[in-house]
Amino acid sequence: MLARVQRLEQARAPISPFERDYGSLDIWAAECVAGIEAGLLDPRDMPIVVMAVQRWHRDGVWAR
Repeated sequence: MLARVQRLEQARAPISPFERDYGSLDIWAAECVAGIEAGLLDPRDMPIVVMAVQRWHRDGVWAR
C-alpha cells in the first residue's frame, strides 16, 4: 500500500520545465556546454547561468 501511495505522489509531482522540454536538466546543461565550446554561448556568463538554473531546479523554485 505504501509503495502505491508513493507512486501516486510521484505521478502527481510537478515536472520542471527542463525535464519537460529537454528530458532532464543534465541534458540542458550538456547542450549549454556544447554551445560554449562551439562559441555560440558566452564562456564567462553561461556557466553562471547554468549554476543558477541548477540551483533553481534543485530548490524547486519553478514549482512554487
